[in-house]
Amino acid sequence: MDPLISIPEALSRLSAQLRGSETERISLHASHGRVLAQDIDAAFDSPAFDRAMLDGYAVRVEDIRSATRERPVVLTVTGSVPAGSVPQVGVAAGTAVRTMTGAALSPGADAIVRQEYTEDFMEQGVRQVKIMRAVGYLEAIQERGYDARLGMRLLSAGTRLGPAELALAAAHGYASVSVRAKITVGVMATGSEVTEVGQPLLAGHLYNSNTPMLCAIAAEAGAAPIVLPSAPDREDALCEQFAAALRTCDVLVTTGGVSVGDYDLTPRALERLGVKRLFWGVWMRPGTPVYAGVYEDRLVLALSGNPTAAFVNAHVLLSPTLKAMAGLSTPQPWDGMQARLRHAPVKTAVKHTRFLHGRLLAEEGQLWIDVAGKQSAGSVQSLAGKTGLARIEPGEALVDGALVKVIIT
Repeated sequence: MDPLISIPEALSRLSAQLRGSETERISLHASHGRVLAQDIDAAFDSPAFDRAMLDGYAVRVEDIRSATRERPVVLTVTGSVPAGSVPQVGVAAGTAVRTMTGAALSPGADAIVRQEYTEDFMEQGVRQVKIMRAVGYLEAIQERGYDARLGMRLLSAGTRLGPAELALAAAHGYASVSVRAKITVGVMATGSEVTEVGQPLLAGHLYNSNTPMLCAIAAEAGAAPIVLPSAPDREDALCEQFAAALRTCDVLVTTGGVSVGDYDLTPRALERLGVKRLFWGVWMRPGTPVYAGVYEDRLVLALSGNPTAAFVNAHVLLSPTLKAMAGLSTPQPWDGMQARLRHAPVKTAVKHTRFLHGRLLAEEGQLWIDVAGKQSAGSVQSLAGKTGLARIEPGEALVDGALVKVIIT
């Protein structure tokens, strides 16, 4: 390995090599989770008319100033406006118009009295309504342009489209949107001991748990993962399979073969193909032996073969890199989150940035991360049910109650 570098330096070197993804136009209904490639502006005032926010009667405020339950004001009902129709009558002195939720406000009205404060009746064939409560100006009315004005920036390029963003785009008539094309990420496990799931497990072998895990992490970052066959610890075989992958993927992610053992051949095989090294070794535990390189315009990230180490490598280095490649510009709501440490293991301070997987808990207004249990880099079982990684910076003591940075997993 090379001299170890810090996590910020590793991310900086990766960032310097990034290229933006292509764009494509897709149906709004198919765009959940995608990243906008262009701004979306309001196509019109929203709402496009003054509208009622509840069922009741459109009135003039000055007509009902004295209304109480004991001494109601009686108005003549001159019409009714359901949602989706245009008012046919206005509100003049001494009159009211029955108005449904979402309906346009009748001309002349400046408030809606909710139905619960009224009582309608007929008198000599004329519909009347008792108003039993005074209301203020614009009561229960959403004015034209309240939500957005024509031309207002609604969503910026780089925004990930969630349910609320989809609703906003739809509210302004966008049937399709321009989004970043998904980054294709080829995921390949290496190691002669690796057996694919569904095949007989031979003595001394283990099933490939890293590929489905890393494909899921890539998908959560907005990429399109591609499952690649595992490769044995033979340099020629590694070269052949790496070369095939680099012809088809935007990013190649491998696990295994990146340390300093006799059969750790991944960096050598990659560089034999012409991959330009960015770094080999980062001050982090688990996952110190991690390699990154560039082949033409394609990125290569070779992670540790140990499951927990690969898991940490992926969340710390791969996931933010994929989000940057996808053009995601808005921070995630949990970026910069902190929690207090619980069940801290007894370990001395080290030069590495250390990551401990645990369960996030909210108790009495305080966020905790409970890191009890195994923290071995080779454990798969210990990852299940965990929801975050506690990040302990170099030299920091591991003590219960310490406030630490957290990565949501």
